[in-house]
Amino acid sequence: MPASTPAPDSYQHSGLKSRTFLGLLVAQFLAAFNDQAIHASAMFFAINTQAFTEENAIGLMPILFYAPWAIFGTIAGWLADRYSKRNALVLWKIAEVGITTIALVGFYLGRNGYPELGPYVVLATVFLMGTHSCFFVPAKYGVMPEILPHHQLSKGNGILESLSFLAVILGTVSGGVLSYLYQGQEVVVGIILLVLAIIGAVASFLIRKMPASNPTKPFPRYVYAPLVASIRVLLSTRALRVALLGIAFFTFVVAFMRAAVYMLGESQNPRWDELKTSAVVGTVALGIGLGSPLAGLLSGKRVELRLVIVGAIGMMALLVGAAYFVGQMSYLIACIIGIGFFTGFYIVPLFTLLQLKAPKTSKGEMIATSNFVNVTGAIAATALFKIAVIVAHMTGYAGEITNREAVGSGELRELALNHGRPVYFEIRTDDGQYLKGGTKPEADQANTLGNVVRHLFDPTEAKEVLEVEGSISVKTVGRRIDVTKFDTDGVRHYDLVPAGKAPTTDYDNRRLPSLLFLGAAVLTLGILVLLTKPLLQVRRAEQ
Repeated sequence: MPASTPAPDSYQHSGLKSRTFLGLLVAQFLAAFNDQAIHASAMFFAINTQAFTEENAIGLMPILFYAPWAIFGTIAGWLADRYSKRNALVLWKIAEVGITTIALVGFYLGRNGYPELGPYVVLATVFLMGTHSCFFVPAKYGVMPEILPHHQLSKGNGILESLSFLAVILGTVSGGVLSYLYQGQEVVVGIILLVLAIIGAVASFLIRKMPASNPTKPFPRYVYAPLVASIRVLLSTRALRVALLGIAFFTFVVAFMRAAVYMLGESQNPRWDELKTSAVVGTVALGIGLGSPLAGLLSGKRVELRLVIVGAIGMMALLVGAAYFVGQMSYLIACIIGIGFFTGFYIVPLFTLLQLKAPKTSKGEMIATSNFVNVTGAIAATALFKIAVIVAHMTGYAGEITNREAVGSGELRELALNHGRPVYFEIRTDDGQYLKGGTKPEADQANTLGNVVRHLFDPTEAKEVLEVEGSISVKTVGRRIDVTKFDTDGVRHYDLVPAGKAPTTDYDNRRLPSLLFLGAAVLTLGILVLLTKPLLQVRRAEQ
């Protein structure tokens, strides 16, 4: 072999300081950022243009994003093994440029003569970004053992996960902040996302070329047959079984926590808007971004599975703390960040274990199958959350609001919005009187970053809040509506509904977040009991 030709191992493994690993980090960071930024900005755009109600827009987002993972999962795994993972990463980063271009077009249409079509175009990009992630993630995690030697894999995964969740934080918060700053000018948001996608696509070309792990792998005769076969492989050995179950629970608990924090925002009196809620949701990812690199550092040159146990214990303790401090925001935020921190301890060794133990010729397929199971976990978390809420309402734990009274009926003369949310109304009753409620937004409330920060941390609360139901919007000024009200702890709530329609039942959900956090702690205790013995067995077998 000539002196200039690298040895096989050095050619295969680039190392933590290589341009290949750097290119992967930048590409995946911007992919994760755009995933969440499009997710948040599409939701706000649908709400601000009144194409969807807040409840429907929030509920639709996870369905649009995760549906492709269930539909295309097996094909994504096949492609990641059949062709070079580097080619898959580059291809999907280029596709991301196209997706963000579509989002830009949707933003433009929504504010330039097509207020109904534009939001649907932007919402379609959430599905497309879910498809992008479905194909990108198996290649991203599957390529790690091809880039890094085994003794650097734990540290590399810690860095990868840290940056991934940092991107999730920034994307989630930035999607809300940019939508707030550029409401009515969302084209600017689309341009920013497009530029970031282009930068990420350029970075992906830094990843060196590498051969396919299984270039002769045939396309499955039955699309979902590999899924069944892969699940059997993953369940056939203790190490893979532990990794599969542990990662699925991670997805479950993150989805459940996200729903619990949204419920926390909804249960406030007055309730938080989406900007504040998304900022609090982002603190979970902040904790994971801090805990993941430390987990990789503590693992050293091995897979330190004891960190999974430490992580689960820390998550459980801080979930109990969150339940206790649910009414004290500074302590609650500290607990949520801590939950994320220990989640980083929990997840990094499990991802590394899956990468190492999956068969070399089907790592992409194994990771795609794990993603499919993860989607099942996210769906189960959503279902469990809804069941918990229904049970709390049925049992009276979160009781129905009973002090509602009719205020009046008449022609809607004015409905003022502040960042897409109704804040003031005025009706003319049948006897010629005018009935008003809420607070008119100030004319000089400029969309500046300073106002965004003040909005997030301003301790003042509105004393009158509005809810609109049915088809009521600024477009329906002049139609007849009915108005009811109820008071809770000094805050007056107005419900505006189309004339003759009964208002939706309201519940006092303020005690519900504590119950949800405690429920998550109990579930974490269950996974800790289930995984501790097999984790220690796998660890002993690896020594």
